[in-house]
Amino acid sequence: MPSAPSPSRLSRRQVAEAAGGAALLAGGLALTGSRATAQDATPEASPGASGFSAEEQLRFIEIAERGLALSGSPSALVGVWAGDRTWTHAAGTGNLRTAAPASVDDHWRIASNTKTFVATVVLQLVDEGALSLDDTLEPLIAGVANGDRITIRQLLGMTAGIYDYVRADPIAVDYPIDPNLAFLPEDALAIIRAGEPDFSPGEGLAYCNSNYVLLGYIVELVTGNPIEDEIRTRLLDPLGLSETSFPRTAAMPEPFVHGYNDRTAGGGELIDASISNPDVGWAAGAMISTLDDLHTWVTALTDGSLLSAETQAERLAFETISEHPVSMGYGLGILHVGGMQGHNGGIVGYSSWMLRDPETDTSIVLVAMRGGEKGGFGDAIFYDLAHEFFPDRIPTYADLTTARSGTSGSATPAATPAP
Repeated sequence: MPSAPSPSRLSRRQVAEAAGGAALLAGGLALTGSRATAQDATPEASPGASGFSAEEQLRFIEIAERGLALSGSPSALVGVWAGDRTWTHAAGTGNLRTAAPASVDDHWRIASNTKTFVATVVLQLVDEGALSLDDTLEPLIAGVANGDRITIRQLLGMTAGIYDYVRADPIAVDYPIDPNLAFLPEDALAIIRAGEPDFSPGEGLAYCNSNYVLLGYIVELVTGNPIEDEIRTRLLDPLGLSETSFPRTAAMPEPFVHGYNDRTAGGGELIDASISNPDVGWAAGAMISTLDDLHTWVTALTDGSLLSAETQAERLAFETISEHPVSMGYGLGILHVGGMQGHNGGIVGYSSWMLRDPETDTSIVLVAMRGGEKGGFGDAIFYDLAHEFFPDRIPTYADLTTARSGTSGSATPAATPAP
């Protein structure tokens, strides 16, 4: 559920080095399966292309293919929107058992991009006077360490210091092997209550999925409705996001692209992780969507139309994660990378990005169909595509990994928060 250091690593620090690609891990299995090459591409005939030249499309395809080769992902779905220009592309094999190709219309698990929806509902409740950013956790949910000092703002902005439940054995050990693991939001809450805090509230920034489990419970307490209903009535229905859902069962809507996960932390055998228990991530990462729907969503998320101007300004008050080799920050349920705003996600089977530059109306949405302990399997595609549009702000993936590792070695997949 984001891309950058995995929450199990990230939340052990008081300051996260990145929510989009700081911790670098080697590896990546070579997967078999049909995959188009840039030389075979015919971008002029692509129904998913409009306004980009053939040369630009070929560069984008090369970036997608290179990213798949680096990460060992079987497939990726990629969308680029720049003003009135559009390019969408499906690369690789969407189902390794049947060898069916991936499709740009496929559904996939968006993982931590879910947090942007949950945060928006919370901030709408702030606009309505039902909550305040300065409200504390303890009167709403009892039994969490430092709950009398942790605020709604700190939960949204990853500065609460709460223990991240995904570090506990049921998620860290059992879930990657059994994606349909029996697990409920109540189980996450019990782990959170039993966990020792990582730091005092407001004294650090660490990516933490527990914050959004708590926010999901808070939304349900304040509204009297399930979090999935609030998201649907407040966000999905008004925006026409008919292909986006907050599932409560393991089933995937058709059509969907299959996601794959390393069976062990060291790699090895891949398992099909497409059918997985959404309650593992719940309000921190349960949702499912498509390229087109997430493009619509990231546009609405970043154009300020969903919140009052004052609350949107609060949302975009980013705490610094890093300045070099790329500027990164985290706001209230929103990430920025080199000025592009949105989020990322990593969960068993899927590693994704959705970011938009509001000034130029340039958006990139993508998912690579591989997840697991390493995470970050879509990072190479994101950074190299974003560099095409913002070379002064966003480095290539090779430059990013070289700067992070301090060596001139080849680029390797970056870790992604999961779920």
